[in-house]
Amino acid sequence: MSKLARDHRNSDVIKIQIARKQLNLTDEEYQTILQSKGGVLSSKDLDHEGRKRVLAYMERLGFKPKASATSKRPARPTPSVDALPLVRRIRAQLISLERKPDEYADGIAKQMLGAEAPQFFEWLHLRDLERLSQILTYQQNRTGAPTK
Repeated sequence: MSKLARDHRNSDVIKIQIARKQLNLTDEEYQTILQSKGGVLSSKDLDHEGRKRVLAYMERLGFKPKASATSKRPARPTPSVDALPLVRRIRAQLISLERKPDEYADGIAKQMLGAEAPQFFEWLHLRDLERLSQILTYQQNRTGAPTK
């Protein structure tokens, strides 16, 4: 089993356990659901289709999955309308530079402006976004990365 498949399986099993607690199911009720929807006695033994059937049934019983309170990555800010083309260009340049993350551009902006740098490069003024794009163009030429 691949790591991705194992991660999906584990997250589905955790959702099933959360649903069980949220619905206050007894052991007998829970095992009846597993037996009727998946043909097993343990949620760990369910295949992909069985996990989907059990989760769908539990949602019909009233289970409401909640989004996690913390996400793995912080949300990036939405740039202004006039800055949007430059931000897109910078992101394209980052992709051509071996898929550098947005944090790479944040670091360059911090080096450019020092203490006055905003937290995210999307908040830079247009003139600073143009300078950042020029720096990335220089780096693309230096490393031989595609520029179009």
